Amino acid sequence: MTQASRALQVPQASLAPEEAGGVDLWLLIPTLALVSLGVAMVYSASIPVAASQGGSVLSYLLREVAFVGVGVLGMMGAMRIGLERLAKSAWALLLLTVGLLVGLFFVPGRNGAHSWYSLGPLSLQPSEMAKLVLVIVTARYFAHFPRGLSARAEAYPPFLVMFLVVGLIAIEPDAGTAAVTFGAMLVYFHVAGARMRHLLAAGALAAIPAGVLLWHHPYQVRRIVDFALQVLGKGRDLELFGGYQKARSLIALGSGGLTGCGYCGSVEKYFYLPAATTDSILAVVGEELGMIATWGVLALFGLLVWRGMQVARRAPDRFSGLVAAGVTAVIAVQALLNIAVVTGSIPATGVTLPFVSYGGSSLLFSMIGMGLLLNISRRCREPERVGKVP
Repeated sequence: MTQASRALQVPQASLAPEEAGGVDLWLLIPTLALVSLGVAMVYSASIPVAASQGGSVLSYLLREVAFVGVGVLGMMGAMRIGLERLAKSAWALLLLTVGLLVGLFFVPGRNGAHSWYSLGPLSLQPSEMAKLVLVIVTARYFAHFPRGLSARAEAYPPFLVMFLVVGLIAIEPDAGTAAVTFGAMLVYFHVAGARMRHLLAAGALAAIPAGVLLWHHPYQVRRIVDFALQVLGKGRDLELFGGYQKARSLIALGSGGLTGCGYCGSVEKYFYLPAATTDSILAVVGEELGMIATWGVLALFGLLVWRGMQVARRAPDRFSGLVAAGVTAVIAVQALLNIAVVTGSIPATGVTLPFVSYGGSSLLFSMIGMGLLLNISRRCREPERVGKVP
């Protein structure tokens, strides 16, 4: 057996349930804490829009609880799946994902975008699935190269797959998810062994189609230009131009102070703050629960990222270690971009906060990703069981 084959192979001993370790509390507790906070804040943030729709104010809460239930089932399933089976299914998952992304262009759009399949009262967003599948597929490829990619030809396959998937997401159009996926994959590819010259070349190449897409969507250009002018101190009125979401988010965070104005007491969620249940959920947290709670959310994400990378480092084989690193990178980059938008550090991108924002597909695949992390953590080569429940 060659060195590359050994790197790809998932040790059979690590797959035996009876030999697995306990549940990693360093991963499980922050995940459940964020999900619980999300349920509570989605209810609060959704009260105005639910009331305006003439339905029950509990409608968003009930749907979010249902999403959480499905997500928990997905997480439990991912905790039990065989890693060898996952590796063998990688290319089939990629074909399914690409097929779903292409199929979006043959279904009616929603708000000018082809991002969802409507399944009665529910919807499926394949781009959320694509982030996780990209991690699995490229992990299988990088596992063949335990010393990283050296030749240019070795770098082509994972980057081409990434550009294919990200490109399909971008032309839906869903610039926010495309940016998250691309950024997370670059971080992950660096960890997996891609050379810096490969990453720089990918970034330069991506700038061309990104510029074309921006040219065809003037509102996104306006956001970037207005943001740049504001940074330079030459910006126009935030309330009238591309900085409206930034202004309302900062007002919400500032109004909350240290301890907040009280649960369900937000004023900004009453149609001042755009996308209060999704993109701007952290601003509602800051207004109602204060800066202490906001920093608590950041600390929980920091703990998840730290532990995820620890799991990647201690994984029993290269494939599972790369999956752990990739899942962690996706969660970290998405959370970072959302927090940066809410705090006015970057222009609005339409990116949700993992585990906290309202939404079925995002929550489902985030929890499946955490299930994979918990799965790998149970098989880590650790001498102690600190922080684990047997």
